[in-house]
Amino acid sequence: MKTVTKKEEKVRDRMSSSVISVTSDDTLKTAMDLLARKKIRELPVIEKSRLVGIVTDRDLREIAPSYPLFRDSQEIHQHLKRLKVANAMTVDPLVIDPEAPLVSAAEILLRYQIGSLPVVENQRVVGIVSVSDILKAYIEQNRRGQKKA
Repeated sequence: MKTVTKKEEKVRDRMSSSVISVTSDDTLKTAMDLLARKKIRELPVIEKSRLVGIVTDRDLREIAPSYPLFRDSQEIHQHLKRLKVANAMTVDPLVIDPEAPLVSAAEILLRYQIGSLPVVENQRVVGIVSVSDILKAYIEQNRRGQKKA
């Protein structure tokens, strides 16, 4: 009798390869606009094709001024135009290799309570894998298992 082994999914199988990023010199306003427009929560920070950090919606909320300090939203926007991504980003973020098992990405995301991981190969960002990507994989795998039963 021949045993069929299931191929373990790799990060490469589920990552998004179209990565939206910013530079450390971009303004926080630019980063906030990108996050809102693209409906994402994290932006890799790239300099000379290399990952230097990550900025998240949480980082921006922590550094953004509170409303009582300003009279109107125009003042807030002006303030955010003066601050750079470098002021809010996390330097040396956690990353994962595209050939790593998808379950390893899930473990890192869960352990560190983060929403995504930049996927880095040869010091270059080649993708990003998120909690949503992993949940989609789990749901598809679960549905395939139910069809076999």
